[in-house]
Amino acid sequence: MAELDEILEKYTNPETGTIQGASFVAVGKNGDFIYRKAAGSQKANGGTSYPLTLDTVTWIASQTKLTTSVSVMQLVEKGLVALDDDVRGILPVLKDIKVITGFEDDDTAPGGGHPIFEDVKGPITLRQLVTHSSGFRYDTRHPLLIKYSKWAGRTENMFSGTIEGCLHPLIFQPGTSWDYGPGLDWAGRVIEAVTGMPYDEYQQEHIWKPLGAADTTFFPAKRGLTLWDIQETAERGEGGGLEAGRSPWLFECRDALGGAGLFSTANDYVKLLGTLLAGGGPLLSSTSVDVLFAPQTLAPEASAALRTFVTGSSPQKSKSWLWDSDPDNWRDYMEIKHCLCGLVNKEDVPGRRHKNTVNWDGLPNLLWFIDREGGVAATFFTQIMPPDDAEIRKLCQELETALYKIVDSK
Repeated sequence: MAELDEILEKYTNPETGTIQGASFVAVGKNGDFIYRKAAGSQKANGGTSYPLTLDTVTWIASQTKLTTSVSVMQLVEKGLVALDDDVRGILPVLKDIKVITGFEDDDTAPGGGHPIFEDVKGPITLRQLVTHSSGFRYDTRHPLLIKYSKWAGRTENMFSGTIEGCLHPLIFQPGTSWDYGPGLDWAGRVIEAVTGMPYDEYQQEHIWKPLGAADTTFFPAKRGLTLWDIQETAERGEGGGLEAGRSPWLFECRDALGGAGLFSTANDYVKLLGTLLAGGGPLLSSTSVDVLFAPQTLAPEASAALRTFVTGSSPQKSKSWLWDSDPDNWRDYMEIKHCLCGLVNKEDVPGRRHKNTVNWDGLPNLLWFIDREGGVAATFFTQIMPPDDAEIRKLCQELETALYKIVDSK
């Protein structure tokens, strides 16, 4: 425990540290806490005046996706929907969606030409939505979708806090490739359509209330919270220092978006991780948890696209904390799969997580993993932009290594 304390305190020291505040919580398969601590400040320049706690509300970004995948499996378990159902039969707004393949050249036309579309040639399934193989792609970082948005006069995007910001053409035929996008946001709408419940209400009733997690919501303002009450976003500058920044997410969104919209606390979120590690009750059966964590069969092009997304073009640009900064043959380090809720590493990481560990993260450098073989689940909370921060990676690798000294000694 002392080593974990020292690591967190080193990185969050207000005088010499490189991170304003972070929380790390790990639980065992029997629900026992292996470690839990918050260190530093909840404000970017707060010093010791505004201590971060395990109950500080934080925007968890794409850590929301795990909760939506669990919600999907709840409906599948009840027989209300199937993973391979075509969601266009559930969501009429997607019935006429197209695949965009390019633009006709015309520099004088609005947006620089006219888009070229293909009809969707097969179903868009719930399984594809939660595994990012549906053809949806986040719109603010894809050149073709940026050009389409300009041509179409779109005023909303993935950060608008509305489902309309997720409505745009697909970039490939469903099931043929992989790209990171708003599939889980649409999965949340499927849940609403099938259950007849607003998605926030569904999650409160079927996830957070059973877990006794009272501080998690899509709408913190409706709970009486203000921006001052939540963990502040810090921005790392070119010189490596941190300044108060602006969160890319709206504090008051219109829609409950299942891919990125939740605000939670480390204490709340680890209850979900611990429940899944222990077998799923009361949220899911153990059989459904097995399905949730099972690596999915992807088309060859999809598997290649997934690996490219995760590994990046260099160790420093990798999007995964699986790798050290420059291991030998790092791009071939291990086989990676995708399950219904995140990445699966198919080999042990020496001194750290075991094979078949499932993990995902959140844009402002949050992270979680569930290692069923090792009997441990953990989450790391912070709020630093931009994503894929090198200091966060070093910190999390040190924390994980120290944690497994405890786990493997038992």
